[in-house]
Amino acid sequence: MSELPLVARWLLALVDPAVREFVAGDLEESYRADSRPRARGRAMLEALHAAVHNPWRPVPRSVNEPEGDSIMRTVIQDLVYGARLLLRQPGYSLVIILTLALAIGANAVIFSFTNVLLIRPLPMKHQESLGWIFTIDPQRGGDRGSSSLPDFLDLRQSLHSFESIAAVTASTLTMTGRGDAMRLSANKTTSNLFDVWGLSAVAGRAFGPGDDAPGAEHVVVLSHQFWQRQFGGNPTIIGQALTLNGEPYTVRGVLTPEIEIGNLSQIDLWVPLTLDPELPRDRREYRVTGRLRPGTTIAQASAEVGEVAKRLERDHPETNRGWGGRVASTRESITGKDTWVVLSLLMLVVGFVLLIACANIANLVLARATARRREIAVRTALGASRWRVVRQLLTESVISGVVGGALGLGFAYAGLWIVKAAAYEPFFELVTIDRNVLAFTAALSLLTPFVFSLLPALQSANRDVNTALKEGAALTGGDVRGRRSRSVLVASQLALAMALLIVSGLFIRSMIAYARTPLGFDPSSILTLQVEIPEWRYRSDASVTEYYDRLLARVAAMPGVQSVGAIDRLPVLGIQRIRNLVIDGYATGRPDEKPWAVMSTATEAFFATARVPILAGRAFTPHDDSGAQPVAIVSRAMADRYLGGLTRAAGARIALDDPSANRRWLIVVGVAGDVKRPDLTGTDPEIYLPARQNPARGLVLMVRAPQTTALTSAVRGEVRAADADVAVYKMRTLDEAFNDDLSSSRILIGMFIAFALLALILAAGGLYGVVAYSVSRRVQEIGIRMALGAISADIRRLILRQTLVLVVIGLSIGLTGGAVIARLSSSILFGVSAADPVTYSTVTAVLAFVALAAAYVPVRRATRIDPIVALRVQ
Repeated sequence: MSELPLVARWLLALVDPAVREFVAGDLEESYRADSRPRARGRAMLEALHAAVHNPWRPVPRSVNEPEGDSIMRTVIQDLVYGARLLLRQPGYSLVIILTLALAIGANAVIFSFTNVLLIRPLPMKHQESLGWIFTIDPQRGGDRGSSSLPDFLDLRQSLHSFESIAAVTASTLTMTGRGDAMRLSANKTTSNLFDVWGLSAVAGRAFGPGDDAPGAEHVVVLSHQFWQRQFGGNPTIIGQALTLNGEPYTVRGVLTPEIEIGNLSQIDLWVPLTLDPELPRDRREYRVTGRLRPGTTIAQASAEVGEVAKRLERDHPETNRGWGGRVASTRESITGKDTWVVLSLLMLVVGFVLLIACANIANLVLARATARRREIAVRTALGASRWRVVRQLLTESVISGVVGGALGLGFAYAGLWIVKAAAYEPFFELVTIDRNVLAFTAALSLLTPFVFSLLPALQSANRDVNTALKEGAALTGGDVRGRRSRSVLVASQLALAMALLIVSGLFIRSMIAYARTPLGFDPSSILTLQVEIPEWRYRSDASVTEYYDRLLARVAAMPGVQSVGAIDRLPVLGIQRIRNLVIDGYATGRPDEKPWAVMSTATEAFFATARVPILAGRAFTPHDDSGAQPVAIVSRAMADRYLGGLTRAAGARIALDDPSANRRWLIVVGVAGDVKRPDLTGTDPEIYLPARQNPARGLVLMVRAPQTTALTSAVRGEVRAADADVAVYKMRTLDEAFNDDLSSSRILIGMFIAFALLALILAAGGLYGVVAYSVSRRVQEIGIRMALGAISADIRRLILRQTLVLVVIGLSIGLTGGAVIARLSSSILFGVSAADPVTYSTVTAVLAFVALAAAYVPVRRATRIDPIVALRVQ
């Protein structure tokens, strides 16, 4: 029997308050559908007539009520009743809403990253038709190399796949004449770059044809943020001159702020580069981009670039042998090789968190639906269809989803604020909550309730009405299907949490291994600062050397300073300069294989200051000047690779591979300890040249002192006293520099750990809820067992045995899933295997302990049940 007569509904409503509110809706539909009394009376007579002649027929709608209005009214009733139920059970509602908010907020944060990399359009016009030309160096395995200016000019003449191509390179300029000397970040570009990118000026104009020709007037285009910061957005700066590197540059215009994204947000100035075809062909420092012709694909353009690279290899074998070329899309060019692996893992992780949350809430909804079985049966008996019951339950869940989504959006804002506060790289400034993220969050808030409530709603609506109405209030064992559903959900939660904990554990182990890796030098208690010597003031090498001698002597004489050294790049952190070498007596195995090394220029005190050990021979001395025999110090890796080992390296002759005939032989006077390459995965061959014989205009000063932070202002004052036109920038301790460099990795690993802990908490809460609910539904059974002689230990073993089955199943599935994910993420692990036994055993032990701890409280409660009280429960 699925329905009751109309009169029976009203009578049942009088004796059962649980259904009185539902029947109120039927009364309103039947008797208040029309405001006119006569119409209401006619509706009443029709309803009574239908009840007499067909007592099982549902209550009809009013003849004057449109069908659409009825649907809208029932939807509103569902919403009002759902909201009322949530308010009546604040604890239950709060758990569901908070669980949803955390899961949706986590997904919104990760979608913000996906939005930047895949969805949000870049400021370049028609970015799908832009291509980026990279060089390939098979000897060192790089496929994202830059081009030399002569190679760029050859590409511009030879390529037919592009309408036009442009080149850009990073540089620095020192601005003087407007207060203290200021070091500015600049991009040197061909004059057509803005046309290729489709950018325009917001004030003045951009570059024009011929601005990059040799002998052209010096012009500059300001970035919008620099214009605002330095000149307050004053348009009168257009046409004025700025003194940059001692030369007057006329301000041509101000570039649109749309381009200030990522690393481009740090650019202050844009200046034309000089197209000098006589520059060295092996000086590859220009990034090349171009606009593809209509109908040309990236693959077609890449094939043509490869053919041109082969021709350049034949025409210029001394510099281009082995070098290839390819074309990449804009999206590929702005991401690293491991970006997609990390992003995919993060999306998978937050997806798991969402599934765990849905499983957790589904368990709660199932338990609540079981408790409401009599209410739902009465609604069905009163004429509510299965769809009507399902819709009511889904509506209640949708309300929770919408509230949870709104709160989750707040969590996402807070999470991104924390990420940006901890981040150093400008990329993270791009990650914001925009309309794409809002739309994603709204969709998730509406769709997620269907995931966790559809199964409970269908099960609840499918119950046998007679059986449900006959059930009393006794705490029975519940139906088998509900218990099975809850068990499956808990095992799934544990499996997903296990997989996430394995991946997070591997990342934690990677970070620990990264932090413990010996660098080859001691970065503690070192203050670093970078200075750049203006060429217009120090035109000769002797003047550059004299300035550094004066500056280093002033800093070394400061109280508390132990030693001062300088090098042209920070160890590990700086950009490597790789040079091909000629080694006297060394024969290569292949014609295209040349000895190479990372080249650095250092002062004589660098090795002592950085505590890089000299393993053989000697360090540089002040006598290694321009008038002495050219010398070099090599690393142990280079000595072992090319010079026959540590004992045979001293006295070897090395020269930089110069296409011209001006080859200068260097005598190796010492062997230094190895310093790790930037990725810390190994060491490269290195060669150090003395700064007195190879003056560099830009050096990094390294000041070793017990109290480095107290020296910051004093060191800056010494640099200003040595020469006010020398700009100082990036003054920070070496530890701070490493922290900044690792900030991105720490943020990502922190996300993995946070999401894994969230999954662990949700899974533990789900297990606790299921065990507690199972105990509460088995009060009579437990009472009978105890009355028949079972002791507390027997009850404990009974419930724990069933709990352990779920835990073992979940952990087994999770171990398998975690191993698969770990294998896929092995490329971004450091110093740890994807099958690391320590991680797997630790995670298994932690999750098993948490699971058993979650089950302890309800198990303990079960052992304290009074059999007499339990047997009285009806």
